[in-house]
Amino acid sequence: MTRSPDDFARLYDDGLSIREVAARTGTSYRYARAQLIAAGVEFRKPTPMESTLALADDCAALYRRGLSIRAVSVRVGYSDRYARDLIVLGGAELRDYPRRPRKGAAA
Repeated sequence: MTRSPDDFARLYDDGLSIREVAARTGTSYRYARAQLIAAGVEFRKPTPMESTLALADDCAALYRRGLSIRAVSVRVGYSDRYARDLIVLGGAELRDYPRRPRKGAAA
């Protein structure tokens, strides 16, 4: 059975993920995504998994207790950038630190 890009778009608009659309239509992820692009579908942002949200809450709590982003990243075992993203996802407001002058800079 051949399906038009609009068939793929209808499934995606009904709330199915790209992977679910591919499984439902018996196609690969790449093919389903290509059909959605051909249909002009605007893709949804991916939603974080529950485990990611829980980790984000933990990271935000550590940061609110005074740990630096670097300390949080070491504690959870992820990069500084990912730890920062988790802290923000967890709802913590990032602290603003003034820059220190470089050594040897004219005063």
